Amino acid sequence: MIKISIVGYNIFSPGGTTRSNLNLIAEFSSQNYTVVYYNYTDFDELDLRRLHKHEKVTADVQIKKVEELYSKTTAKQSTTKNYFFITREDLFPLAAVIRKYNLKALIIGEVHTPLSLLNKDFASVDLSPFTCLRVATPAIKKRFAQKYHFERIYVQMVSLDHLQLCDPAKVQRSKTSNFLVYARFDEDAKDISYAIKLAAHMINELKGNNIRLYINGYGPDKLCYEKMIAQYQLKNAIFINKRVPSNYIALSTSHVETLGYAIAESLAQGHRVLAYVGDDHVTYENFKGVPLISWIYKKDIAIDAQQALRVTSENIKTEELATSINLLKQMKAGYVKKMFKNVSSFEGEGAIAVDENKNIESETKRQIESVLGAAYAPWYLKIYRHLRQVPGLRKLLQQSKLSEWLKLLRKKQ
Repeated sequence: MIKISIVGYNIFSPGGTTRSNLNLIAEFSSQNYTVVYYNYTDFDELDLRRLHKHEKVTADVQIKKVEELYSKTTAKQSTTKNYFFITREDLFPLAAVIRKYNLKALIIGEVHTPLSLLNKDFASVDLSPFTCLRVATPAIKKRFAQKYHFERIYVQMVSLDHLQLCDPAKVQRSKTSNFLVYARFDEDAKDISYAIKLAAHMINELKGNNIRLYINGYGPDKLCYEKMIAQYQLKNAIFINKRVPSNYIALSTSHVETLGYAIAESLAQGHRVLAYVGDDHVTYENFKGVPLISWIYKKDIAIDAQQALRVTSENIKTEELATSINLLKQMKAGYVKKMFKNVSSFEGEGAIAVDENKNIESETKRQIESVLGAAYAPWYLKIYRHLRQVPGLRKLLQQSKLSEWLKLLRKKQ
């Protein structure tokens, strides 16, 4: 018997890692493995009902709080083979606690954050309890091993289970001057300001008056983008969180990605993509050879604006669409089988007995909470979280300073 435990930060909030965790749940559940998900942030029954409604795959999955891991034990005579996936680097210290109570478990750390954005304290995390780590590309594996002196690493792309691949024979895309950026509003990683500058240059300097840029997502830097749009006087050409036309070119200007779900999702629906290769070239490493993607190499506004205009003049050919969908199909196929094969080569590693008299639980809590804050949510944060789900209040709460104030309070808990 195989049991899969997934440890994550907050499955109730949107984002790439949440999508990956939901895909993991779907992959393992579809093959009838027992799946348990442990959530770091606090949640209640209302959160669970909302999650089950929007993500049907979670309905039959046990969703618990990370706190339970601090006393979790495995029966001595159990024949269950336990896999633990820790899916946020700030939670990696939990591997020591899990190992203490599950000596024979296979503990896998999922590296989702681009290496350049990892918390500076990550270097002090003890990786020895892990069986192995998963990274997205060979280049990340090489850099991680060099930087953190850890060799038990395998390469595998995150699950693409949620992708609904279009039928190339039934999709017809005409030329379009609509661009879509779909990303978290986080300048350090996504560089959405460059997308705005690119659109402004096409419109104001190259007279591309038909260019429209749609920026959809969420995050702390929305106000920055609104100010830029106003500065360029392009409120009628650049839109934030507005309804997106059915035909568009996906635009990705992210500094760094470990995959780029937005790119994969647009390709799956038959849209052309214009993407920056990434400061570390990881985005290119993931999608090189996909015909529907045109690449930005150096982020030179004059050069890239010309290329973007050329992309708007290109029709999508059936052959390049079919090839792109076939490549996605190969990326998507056999995730669980590949994972078991990759992890099996490290089986038995990381199974170092921890001194049961040593209080690693309190040290682990201290280490994690110093970065993420307390897992427990006080009553006012719970109320705020639920109020944000009310359509009439969501916009008001997001635009006010209340959100940042509450986050600051939580960090002090």
